[in-house]
Amino acid sequence: MSRKWRVGVLGLGHWYSAYGLGRDLATYPAAELTAAAWTDPGQLDEFCSTFEIKGYDSYEALLEREDVDIVQISAPVSDIPRCAIAAAKAGKHIVLGKPMAMTLAEADEIVRAVEDAGVVCVPFQSLMRFQYAAMKDRIATGEIGDILLLHTTCRWSIAEDWYRSGRPGWFVDPAYVPGGALIDEGIYWIDLVEWLADSHVRTVEARTANLVHRDLDVEDWGMATFELDNGVIATMEASWTINSPAATAPSPKQNSVVRLEVVGSRGEIMDQWFRDPGRAVLGAGAANWTFERDAQAPFGPPTPPLIAHVIDCVENGRDPIATVHDARQAFAAAMAAYDAARSGSPAPVSR
Repeated sequence: MSRKWRVGVLGLGHWYSAYGLGRDLATYPAAELTAAAWTDPGQLDEFCSTFEIKGYDSYEALLEREDVDIVQISAPVSDIPRCAIAAAKAGKHIVLGKPMAMTLAEADEIVRAVEDAGVVCVPFQSLMRFQYAAMKDRIATGEIGDILLLHTTCRWSIAEDWYRSGRPGWFVDPAYVPGGALIDEGIYWIDLVEWLADSHVRTVEARTANLVHRDLDVEDWGMATFELDNGVIATMEASWTINSPAATAPSPKQNSVVRLEVVGSRGEIMDQWFRDPGRAVLGAGAANWTFERDAQAPFGPPTPPLIAHVIDCVENGRDPIATVHDARQAFAAAMAAYDAARSGSPAPVSR
């Protein structure tokens, strides 16, 4: 190890990812968390006291005053473009928050800023690519033939805007987000679908609704069907329809329903969290399904830290597993889903 990389956090809106980063770096020898910036003084003090780091009341102040190499953007969505563009101009490598912007125009501005700066930018939504890397390799060997269909389901409880706050806050405020559950939960799966299929979404059909949380200004349920350039069809359900045992608390993770099904021309792979079997495979020509592993634990081993991946890319000149262009592509597909839901007709994805 030639150096210790210094990491800063821009925003605590996505507080759970910020705290996850702090816990990961506490035992990671190649990097250290040094500073955080946030507009809520109480929350900022709580976070900085927990990890014994400096706090700043503005994103720009951290970037100007702190000698950081990498920033993780955990701000509300409406602040992500401002943070990303400022960080890129300051020459910082970036873990980009999700979804990346409020509009496609903002997403394009981020892409240009990252390209102009030449920094490494890894989207937070690409976490799924690490988790499913082995599955992608197996698919590439032809174990289930050619991919024909992908089905994804992610039903969670609604997010809280701070630990045990009992309120969703900015997560459901259209001033801070471009949509509700469809993009908040679904952006991970859109990215994964395109990566597994080695193709981009071309057109989308979608519906959204408020099924459980009827008083929200954003949807708590969305269903989309994506047609990819190579002919693969993917369906996605993304929602906050899991009810909490208590009115002002989140539902335990194990109550959630998270499932991926990959249908090939000669077999299938079914993967799910929190349920047994965790993975089932019908290989090409197999007489029956093979159950390969138990369910993922609700709080099992973390996905390899994105910070570690950024460092590896910078130190060894490697291309990241996902780029700012991938983030923009998935974002465009999600925004097309909202267009389709509003119009009731298939919508093309902006390229």
